[in-house]
Amino acid sequence: MSIGTQPLCYELLAEVGQGYYGKVYKAREVGEKQRLLAVKKFTIHGDTSESGIPAFMIREVALLRKMQHFNHPNIVKLLDASAVPVGVSLDLTLVLEYIDQDLSTYLSKAPASGLSRDCIKDVMQQLLQGLDFLHMNMVLHRDLKPENILISSRGEVKIADFGLARILTFNIALTPELLRLCIIKPSVQL
Repeated sequence: MSIGTQPLCYELLAEVGQGYYGKVYKAREVGEKQRLLAVKKFTIHGDTSESGIPAFMIREVALLRKMQHFNHPNIVKLLDASAVPVGVSLDLTLVLEYIDQDLSTYLSKAPASGLSRDCIKDVMQQLLQGLDFLHMNMVLHRDLKPENILISSRGEVKIADFGLARILTFNIALTPELLRLCIIKPSVQL
């Protein structure tokens, strides 16, 4: 399941977040580059040969792998992924580019007078460019919130956490009501 030809070697520096299934760590790449990384570690308890890997984990890896081919500046980059059996459990690790803070932290550091209009416009423009890119590629994030919008110290906005995302397909069954709403002019619907 590894993304590159060789897995990235890194050392964990500090835990920076925790979710229902796992933890996120700040890490540093060992070797030449020494770049900072975000490492998401999930542990799937129980026999995965019967229950399988949870769908949200498969979706997140699949979508991030798809997005890495486009290298969009407003989507967090997946650098490596691995799944390692540990007894009857499975440890899934995602290695992502490290971004300093989320939108909540960024806003909490704003001056008392608030952010300037130019700063707000820049953040919103980058966020909308990322969303536009996702939507042009038929990806619905479905969990956009301040914790999943990351902002670097250089002001780069990145969309993260694709665990609830879906690829939009048109082979879904439409009920007669939905179909009617899709084809009738909005002025007639009222």
